[in-house]
Amino acid sequence: MTPSVARFATTVASVALTAHVVATVLQNTPDSYNLDLRRYVAGWTIPGWRFFAPNPGVHNVHLLARTRGTESSDRPGDWRDVTPPTHHSMLNVLFNPRSRGPKALFDAMQQLSVMQSNYSAMEWMVTSLPYRLVTDATRGFLQTEDATQFQFLLMNYYPAAQPGRRMLPVLVSMWMPLHLAPESST
Repeated sequence: MTPSVARFATTVASVALTAHVVATVLQNTPDSYNLDLRRYVAGWTIPGWRFFAPNPGVHNVHLLARTRGTESSDRPGDWRDVTPPTHHSMLNVLFNPRSRGPKALFDAMQQLSVMQSNYSAMEWMVTSLPYRLVTDATRGFLQTEDATQFQFLLMNYYPAAQPGRRMLPVLVSMWMPLHLAPESST
């Protein structure tokens, strides 16, 4: 490659990278600035996407579970947090294959929270994919338990709220069998 071609390629790459960074900054400005910036982008609508979403998260969603039906007692056990931990590492920015499972579970729990806040019928919720995903994940977390049934609870935790108002129960599931019968292949 000749020096002039290399210089041209470097210039094009630098201009493209600069344009990308400027466009990203413009797309992440608050709504009030978006309206002011329209004259500079010839009417192009700047999307409303934000680094922290239109409604930044102010609470954490926790998945709690309890079991009942052990050999010694049919009394429900205590609720315990079975929310999968989030592993943080400097390399997560480049490669993080373990993030999809917890993210899918979090998204399903968020969808169930929205359904509950919109007063969806329980009969409809239990047939929804988010409910089934949370049910299956909870069953997987509890697979080694000596019990016959389990129940899950979605709990919103607001760290910035006043003490006594930090935890808000969102949804309590029905009692479900912990160990499913194996499917027959007939």
